[in-house]
This record gives sequence, C-alpha cells and structure tokens, in this order.
Amino acid sequence: MDKHFGRFLVWIGTILASGPVVAQSTSELAATQPFDLGTIILEGRKREEAVLDAPVSASIVDGEDIRPGSADPSRDIALRTPNFNFIDFGSPGYNFAAIRGVVPLGTPLNNLDNTIGYSTNGVPTSGLGFSSLPLDVERVEVLRGPQGTLFGRNALGGAINVVTRQADGVRDARLGIEVGDNGNRVVDFAAGGWLIDDTLAGRVALRYQTIDGDIPNPLTASEIGDAEIAAARVSLGFNPNSDFRAQLTFGYEQDERANPQFVLIESPEFPIAGDAFEPLERREISHVSLKVEREFEAFTFTSTTGFQDIGITIRNDNTDSFLYSAFFGDLGFPTPPSAFADPLADTTDQFEEEQIFSQEFRLNSTEGSAIDWVAGLSYFRSEYDQDRVQQDTNFPSLNGVYDTQIDSETIAIFGDVTVPIGSRWNASAGLRLARDTQDFATTFVSNGFPGTVPFFSQTGTFEDDYVTGRLAVDYQWSDEVLSYASITRGYASGGFERFSLDASNGRPAPPFRPSEITTYEVGAKAQFLDGDVVLTGAAFFNDVTDGQALAFDPTTFAVFFDNQDYESYGFDIELQAKLSSRLFLRGAVGLTETELVNVDPANATGALNGNEVPNSPNVTASLGLEYIQPLTLFGTSGDLSFAVDVSHVGSRKADIANSTEIDSYTLTDLRVGWSRGDFEIYAYGRNIFDERPVYFASVFSANANAATVGRGSQFGIGANWRF
Repeated sequence: MDKHFGRFLVWIGTILASGPVVAQSTSELAATQPFDLGTIILEGRKREEAVLDAPVSASIVDGEDIRPGSADPSRDIALRTPNFNFIDFGSPGYNFAAIRGVVPLGTPLNNLDNTIGYSTNGVPTSGLGFSSLPLDVERVEVLRGPQGTLFGRNALGGAINVVTRQADGVRDARLGIEVGDNGNRVVDFAAGGWLIDDTLAGRVALRYQTIDGDIPNPLTASEIGDAEIAAARVSLGFNPNSDFRAQLTFGYEQDERANPQFVLIESPEFPIAGDAFEPLERREISHVSLKVEREFEAFTFTSTTGFQDIGITIRNDNTDSFLYSAFFGDLGFPTPPSAFADPLADTTDQFEEEQIFSQEFRLNSTEGSAIDWVAGLSYFRSEYDQDRVQQDTNFPSLNGVYDTQIDSETIAIFGDVTVPIGSRWNASAGLRLARDTQDFATTFVSNGFPGTVPFFSQTGTFEDDYVTGRLAVDYQWSDEVLSYASITRGYASGGFERFSLDASNGRPAPPFRPSEITTYEVGAKAQFLDGDVVLTGAAFFNDVTDGQALAFDPTTFAVFFDNQDYESYGFDIELQAKLSSRLFLRGAVGLTETELVNVDPANATGALNGNEVPNSPNVTASLGLEYIQPLTLFGTSGDLSFAVDVSHVGSRKADIANSTEIDSYTLTDLRVGWSRGDFEIYAYGRNIFDERPVYFASVFSANANAATVGRGSQFGIGANWRF
C-alpha cells in the first residue's frame, strides 16, 4: 500500500512543479459556483423533463465524470449508480448488466438480447452494439425498473440511454491528453460550431487509447490484457428555423483487446497459463443515424432512424494448465497432456456480424400542455451471422465448424400519458403492443474429432405478441418534494441461443421462453437548502416469470437451457450535496435481496428454492467528495482541486446453483488537479489500493472457476484545454 501511495505522491509533485509554466489566464472557477446542481434533464422517457419531476427511479452520470483514461468507462457509470452491477465478460460486446437483481441467470443465452435496454441518443442497439467507449458524452441516463412501454423488449430490469453532445452551433473545442503507467496513453478531442451561421452546425469527436496488460502469465513470463481503442464521430445539425431541427451523425469505433479466456479464481494473483500466443478480441462498429424534429401548433413530430454494422472477431486459446488441473482433479482423473498442448492447435476462431436497422416515429405534446403525452410507432430489425471453428482436445464434443444465422424483427405501437388531478396529483399510464419474430438457422460440420456427429442442421421460427405497460400516480408535496407509486410490466424476448452448443451432439436447440416482470415501486425525490441538497430514494419488488437460464453439467459436458422464476426486492438511495461553494459530496447505496421461486425439483441446473440470483450483489455503494481551493503557488494563481471516489460491490453468487461465491471488492480513485482559465493539469490514481476485482465467474466444477478480472492500480497525469 505504501508503494502505491508513494507513486501517487510523485505524480502530485509533478503537477505542482508544472504550475509556473502555464499560460496566463484568469480563473473564474470558484466565483462561478462550480457545484451548482441546477436542473438535470432526463430524455430517457422520450421527452425532455426535469429528473426530479419524473415518477421513475433514475441516475444521471455527467459526461465530465467519465474519465477519458479509464479502459473500462462502463465501470465508472455502474459504480456511481445504486443497485447496478456491470458484468465484464472479458470481450467487447459480451458484457451485460444487473439492475435490482434482474439479470440473465448465468451466462446470457443470447447477447443480441438482454435484460437491459441500450440506446444512444434514442437509437436502440443490442448487447453486441452497446459501446463501452462513451465518446464526447453529455450524460448517461440509467433508468431502474422495467422500461417496456417506451424502450420495448429487453428493458426488463431497466435501460441505459447515452446522450452525446450535439451539433448545435455552440462554439466549443476541447483537447485532453493522459499518460500513465502500464503503457496508458490517451488522446481525446472534440470541437463544434456553426458551419453556416444559425443554419448548419458541425461537430467532430476523436479518441485514441492504448494500455498494456497487467494479468501475469507464468508460462510465458509476460503480462496479458493489452488494449487499443479508437473512435470517431461526425455530426451535422440543420436548423433553418425555430420549428425544424435535423441531426445527422456518422461514427466508427474499434476496440481491440488481448484478454485471457480463463483465469482461475483459486490461484494467487489470478495467473493464467496456456496462452503461448496473444488472444484477440476485436469489435468494430460503424453507425449512422438521422433525427428529425418538426414542431407544430398542437404537437411535435420526431423521426429517429438508425443503422449499425457490428463486427466481432475472437481468437482464444483453449488450454490452461491451472484450470484443467483443478477441473480433472475434481472429476478424479489426472490432468491430461492436452491441458498443456500447443495452443495453436487448441483454439477457437470466431467471427460475428450483426446489422441493425431501427426506425421510430413519435408524436409529443407541446411544452406546457395541460396533458403530457407521447405516442409512437417503432420498427427494429437485426440480422446476425456467426462463423466459428473450434478445436478443443479437452472438450472434443464441441469441435467442428459452426455457422448460425438469426434474423429478428419487432414492430410496436406505444403511448404514454400524464394527466393532472387537481393541483398536486398526477396520474400516468403507458401501453406498448408489440410483435416479435425470430428466424433461426444453424449448421455444424465435424472436424474429425471423436464424439461429434459428422453433420447437423436446424432451422426454426419463434413468434410472440406481447403487451407491456405502466401505471403510476405522483403527489407534489411542494415545489421541492415529490413522491410516487407505480406498477410496471416488462418483457425479454425468447428465441434461440446463438452458439448452437448442442449441435455437435446432433441435438436441436429448443427455443427458450420469453421472460416477463411485474414491478411494484414507491419512491420520493426532494431538494433542500435552496436546491443545494438533492435526495432521492425508492423501494421496489420485482416478480420475474421465466427468467432465462443456462447451466453446464461437468460430468456429461452437457449444456442445459431452462426458464426459472425469481423475485427481488430492496431499495436504492442517492444523495448530492453542495456543502459549500467549494465542497461537493455525492453518495449512493443500493440493497437488493433475491431468491429463486417455484423451482422444479427435476431441473438440471442445480437450482433450489431460495437460492440467490447469480451476478446480483446484495449491496452496492459509492461515495464521492470533491473540493476546490483558490490558491497562489509559486507566483501563479489558479484553483487546486481534490477528488476521491470510493465504490463498493458486494459479494454475489456465480451460478444458479449457488455453488461458488464471487468476493466483494472496493475500488478507490483519487484525483488532484490545478486549473487556470481554460487549462487544467491533473494527477490521478485509479484503484489505488490495487484491489483486483472479479467481475464474472464460470463454474466448471467445485474448484475450477474461471474468472474475468479487472485491472489493478493505475497512476498517471493528464491535461485538458478548452479553446
């Protein structure tokens, strides 16, 4: 611990010594009340509204709080949000999340769909397409509880909406640079302004980052986990008059990492062995969107069109001496020589492509209308293809060549209305009618290993009509205090799992059933001390029918698909407080209890009544403190800022059988900066106590649990310019 604090003090000394060389400017930071909470806007409910006036549990993460140098910015979002656990699966596009205990019961059956709705600027995407690289972000909105009415399918536990900075004519240019240990290098740039005065605006955002791995591999005497990340986005805003707005956006991002497939939890310091070559996980996303708004006297018309082309390439080593020694030891067999085989002959090569088209037409009531309403029509289509070649001498029953296509289509109509009842009461109701169709086709060809069928093919179709909705009532006790109660229903699609894991055995994959949820929630929101203190809280009960489960039997190597009911209940609280003009405090805590119910005694997953839902921590908590002090140092003026963020994620079960527990972890980040006018230089320490978090675990057997782990400590310096 002393070593890490010493490194951090060195970085602090570096920035203080840099103070006198900064260009002359006058700092106005303290005078302008930097911690003014103001009115926080929420767009996640398809309308602009003050978050404190919305009868829904929501957290807003400001874009300035998503640090550019973080290799896992999704972590920054999750750790600031109560009852939100972001589960890093190790590869871009494979991550998933739990909100209030609502989560896939194990590994997601199909990352094309999930229990969380993802969108950027109102354009929906799949689990594969949700970016872990927020670029030029204004804010991230996390809505807890089912959002089926306005987000549609797969917003079972909640929704995440990323709002980026728009091409609105505001002149703005920013450049950020970070340099740190473990090879961390970041360049972040954004600029915007008018191209044609008051008519055509433009904005561009760029980011590039590299970072070295820090997970030890004793077999190769090296460290693994390198990452190279790049993204670009160009936006055009057309505003010929006050009644018409159009925003056209083009973007591209590439996220390439060398994460290990297997890290044995029980081994000290999480070493890996078996990787004699660099694994590869690369995701490329190209996207374009067009948003058109036209204001009429009685309503506002909005059209949102989006297209995404997502490509994922994965190359993994299927040998690991640590993991397989433990696995075969649990089975009572000696570790086979194949556990130490040449990884070049024991690999999985996988390419996935998904193309997504979405279209939404929406009508909104005009601002200031007595009755607030929204109605719309939405269309979503996904075309997915996976090609996979697997060579695995330890699990030969999976060997062969796989080709899978899944085409999904959803058509829906929706509406939501809020009606005032007297001067303080409001009643709201929402309804969505939708139809899902999924066409599935897969083929398998054996590569000659024993235990597989020579050839297998399967086709199938899954169709479903469903209804989601919401009823709520809220009471405005005063201009500063609101309370509400609601009942909501959500839906997660059924369909076919995309890996066709039983194809090599000649067994067709049955479609898994859709999941449904009913959530009961009461909450309150309040401002105190002239708006300097904001406190929000909610209590909830989730009743989930047919939660989707995937399980593995180590004795037969069989994969099981099942549906299982479960419940979760708890509360979440958030606090923001401007303690003075220079001191700001924020905190959040979430408590969730979960249990499986109505378990069939004949199930093959190992589930029992009363078992906890996997990957759902009982407690999440965060605390942040920031202080700004005007000063004169070495003959120069400016402002010195200190920030500390502490986040805790409690322990949780790794699988539906509750056979393995994943340890809790606490991460502490520090930041010290000096600013003057439009220039800032800072030193940072992320995870300063070097606590290696475990994000996810796959249970192979009692003592063989493969984990995905996060990074250790990271220290560095950075600078930001606005010009």
